[in-house]
Amino acid sequence: EILLSESQSISDPTLKDLLPFGIAIHHAGLSCADRSLVEDLFSDGSLSLLISTATLAWEVNLPAHAVIIKGTKVYDPKKGTWVELSGQDVLQMLGRAGRPQFDTFGEGIIITKGEELQFYLSLVNAQLPIESQLLWSSGKGGSSRLVDALNAEIVLGNVRNREEAVDWLGYTYLYVRMLKDPGLYGVGKDYLEPSDPTLRLKRSDIIYTSATLLDKASLIRYNRVTGTLHPTELGRIASHFYITYPNMLTYTWVLKKEMGVLELCRVFAGSEEFREIPIREEEKGEIGKLLERVPVPAKEGVEEREAKISVLLQAYISGLKLDGFALVADMIFIQQSAGR
Repeated sequence: EILLSESQSISDPTLKDLLPFGIAIHHAGLSCADRSLVEDLFSDGSLSLLISTATLAWEVNLPAHAVIIKGTKVYDPKKGTWVELSGQDVLQMLGRAGRPQFDTFGEGIIITKGEELQFYLSLVNAQLPIESQLLWSSGKGGSSRLVDALNAEIVLGNVRNREEAVDWLGYTYLYVRMLKDPGLYGVGKDYLEPSDPTLRLKRSDIIYTSATLLDKASLIRYNRVTGTLHPTELGRIASHFYITYPNMLTYTWVLKKEMGVLELCRVFAGSEEFREIPIREEEKGEIGKLLERVPVPAKEGVEEREAKISVLLQAYISGLKLDGFALVADMIFIQQSAGR
């Protein structure tokens, strides 16, 4: 009776059909009201089964008795191929099962290929170390996440020169893992000297590279002679609004004082976060219709990503109705980053 009653207020037709059977879906394409209702119904036990995307494990606290991971491969747009779920994702999902304050025990089921079995057995038996992600690339610019972290520390005033930056790096998990597994983090034989057990030379080289990149993008002023590091207004903007180094580099190069709304839309559409948004064949017709309705025209056609991003942002601002689920999901993703 509860499910039949609540299903009347659901706007998504697929979810509306499923709900009376005690089954629900949860993904970014649903409206906020539909998602909130599904979460409430699952929490109070009205729903038996919730089928969701992987992001649910990170964003929403919904304990369950059993978690089934149906397939462990996800599509990586950057690599253009299917890759295995990361260990952190798998553990985070399985962590939803059998929460102590809600259940006496839980069940976790991983459906995967035979050749991946040993990896997941090692993972759940805590035999694989967690590696630092600080040196991983944050985007097309080839910079690591360390660049953004260093900029934040400089803006806060915690790091004022190269030596302080090297000391700061010594407090990170990256440093801990570099000592444990030097080869994995590019610490060559030249750095592994008995006279330098704390890898200070390697840390100094990492800081020098990161500071040079920040200086190149005008996010800081780096004096290579004295080693001083001073924040700039652009650096403060990047830090306060969580805008990555590759984006700031792009904006620094292309933004001009005399730009109009059309040009600003194109700059926004070129942001690093949106490089993975695909152009699907089945949605070109709807994008084409939206191009004719939005207030700011796009120079590009339906085949180009910039046109789609600009159109979806304008569709959100203008309150235009979208038909395709994938387009709605893309629009929500764009809207979430647009403000900052």
